Amino acid sequence: MKKILGISLVTLLVASVMTCLLYFPFGLVKQVDNQPTKLSKQAENKVVTKGSQSISTAVSTIPEKQENQAKWVKSDQPIKFPILMYHHIADVVGGNTLFVPASEFKMEMMALKKAGYYTLSPDEALRVLTANEKPADKIVWVTFDDGYKNAQQAAAPILSELGMKGSFFIITGMVGNEDKMTQESLLEMKKNPLISLESHTVSHIDLQYATPNEASRQLTESKTYLDQLLHQNTSVICYPSGRYNDQTGDIATKAGYQLGLTTQPGLASRADGLFALHRVRVSYGQTESSFMSLIGN
Repeated sequence: MKKILGISLVTLLVASVMTCLLYFPFGLVKQVDNQPTKLSKQAENKVVTKGSQSISTAVSTIPEKQENQAKWVKSDQPIKFPILMYHHIADVVGGNTLFVPASEFKMEMMALKKAGYYTLSPDEALRVLTANEKPADKIVWVTFDDGYKNAQQAAAPILSELGMKGSFFIITGMVGNEDKMTQESLLEMKKNPLISLESHTVSHIDLQYATPNEASRQLTESKTYLDQLLHQNTSVICYPSGRYNDQTGDIATKAGYQLGLTTQPGLASRADGLFALHRVRVSYGQTESSFMSLIGN
C-alpha cells in the first residue's frame, strides 16, 4: 500500500513539473505578443514631425486664391482689358485654328501669371466695366466657347493648378453630345470656385439672322437650363460665332443677362457696350513672346 502511494505521489509531482514547464514558456510568449507597442518619446516625435511635414507640403502646393490678392482701385481712364477666346484645348486637327494644344495653353497661362495678370470671374468683369475699377494693375478674362469635353479635361486642371479663373460657355442643347461636356461634368465643374459656366445659346444659332422670338427663346431657355441645373444666376451670353444684331442686346437684357461677348477682335471696353464686348482669339502656334504681344502686354 505504501509502495503504491509512493508511486502515485511521484507521478503527481512529475505531472506538475511538466505542466509548469509547458505553461510558462508558451504563456509568456502569448502575453508578449498581445502587448501594445509603446513608442519611445523620441520615436513618437519623429512620427509627428514627419506627418506635420507632409501636411505642410500638401498645403503649400495649393495655389494662393486670387481673391486674397484683389485690391480694387478706381481708374481715371476708361478701363480696357483682354478677354481671351479659346475653343478646343487639344492637339491640333487638320490645321484647325480652334485647337490649342494643352502644352501651349499651359505656357500661356504661366506667362500671364509670371507677368502679374489677375484672371477675372464674370462678376468681376462686370464690376470692372460698370464701376471702372479693377482688382489689379493687369487683368484678363479667360473664356472657352462651345463646352468641349477636352477643354474641361485639359484646361480646367491647368487653371486650378495655377489658381486662375476661367469661364466656359455651354451650348445647352448639346450637353452630353460625344465631344461636349455632360450634365455630370458640369455639376462637377461647378464645385470649383475658379470655374464659371455661362450660356452659348441652346443650339448655337446665328443670332444675327434669328427672329426676335427665336433669339429670345434661345437665350431664355439656355439660361433657365443652367440656372436650374447649377443653382446659379447665369449672367453672360456668348454669341455663337460672335454674331448678333441691333436687337440682340435688348433681348439679352430682358432674358436676364448682364454681359454679351462677341468675336470682334480687340480689348473689351464699356465704350463698345456691355452686350458687344470684344475678345482676343488665341490660335495654336504661339510663343510666350507672341502671346503676350497678342494681348497688348
